[in-house]
Amino acid sequence: MSALQLFFGAVPVPYTASWTGEDDFFLARCRYAAGQVAICQKESRGSGKPLFGKPHMTRQREVISKGLCDLCGRTLKNSTKVSLSHARPQAKGARALDILQVEPLLHHLCAAISARHCPSLKRDIAQGAIQIRQVTRHQVQIALMDEIAAMEFTGIAHPGAAGHAKVQLLAWKDRDLAWLTGGEG
Repeated sequence: MSALQLFFGAVPVPYTASWTGEDDFFLARCRYAAGQVAICQKESRGSGKPLFGKPHMTRQREVISKGLCDLCGRTLKNSTKVSLSHARPQAKGARALDILQVEPLLHHLCAAISARHCPSLKRDIAQGAIQIRQVTRHQVQIALMDEIAAMEFTGIAHPGAAGHAKVQLLAWKDRDLAWLTGGEG
């Protein structure tokens, strides 16, 4: 079953975006974090107004762990996968110079739609702050939060609770806006 694409006016809302009606955070076991205790968030997608740029904690882990698209929530299997991220190579991954990012991957078309509608993506791509990558190999990592972060989200100090999922890029090709938009950039 695929996610229903929601809109705010004529703008598509990313599947992972939080909504104002989803403000409550709590600790619970999360199937998207291998069943471990995680910082979770109330599920009421479409309730209130979308909070663009503020990912829903549980849906963010869901799309990364299940290999779904950030915008439409459908599977990325057998699709061109695109990363639109500020992340740069670093030595914190399983191998030196891998890229760890909290932004989920997107279908090629969904990435182009996102770049067309999102003011911050447009600005950051134009300034060279966002890297456009065609991802050919990746894996999932789950960030573990310290008790201070858990307390900030949930009001309960719980060390080692799962936080956001991360995409660890293992192989990719750097691309440009013309590749992303098919020359319509």
